[in-house]
Amino acid sequence: MHDHHHRPRRPIRPSRRQRQMVYLATGLLLVSGLAWLIAHFLLPLPEFAARHPLEPWAMRIHGAATMLGLAVLGGIWGNHVLGAWERGNHRGSGGTMASLWLALALTGYGLYYLADEEWRAIASWAHIALGTALPAGLAVHVIRAGRLRRAAA
Repeated sequence: MHDHHHRPRRPIRPSRRQRQMVYLATGLLLVSGLAWLIAHFLLPLPEFAARHPLEPWAMRIHGAATMLGLAVLGGIWGNHVLGAWERGNHRGSGGTMASLWLALALTGYGLYYLADEEWRAIASWAHIALGTALPAGLAVHVIRAGRLRRAAA
């Protein structure tokens, strides 16, 4: 049902500082996630070690970057995300970004709390695939929005 008394939010482009924080959080998440993958799958284990010493450090950084990323997402949600959605702006790329963040949060939660190893493995590979897709999705969203903004000017 459409409320005729409700004026859609005007989507606000995130401030320069907000954009920098989005890029910082995304970069930290990607680098820390890749560091864990490299340590887990590619680096040789030190003698008598069950895991590479880089793995827990990569996860600590990844967890901190996750909190930063979710805080930044929360900061742009009200004006940027909801405002653009209500106006129908960039729903494809913006909806993809929101879906990626949600799926990453859910699969990350699953990695932490799932006890069943089969489900945990599914969550792990889904998290890896989604995590490597997030920076590409962000780049597409930013480039498309910039092109449309320049065309309208």
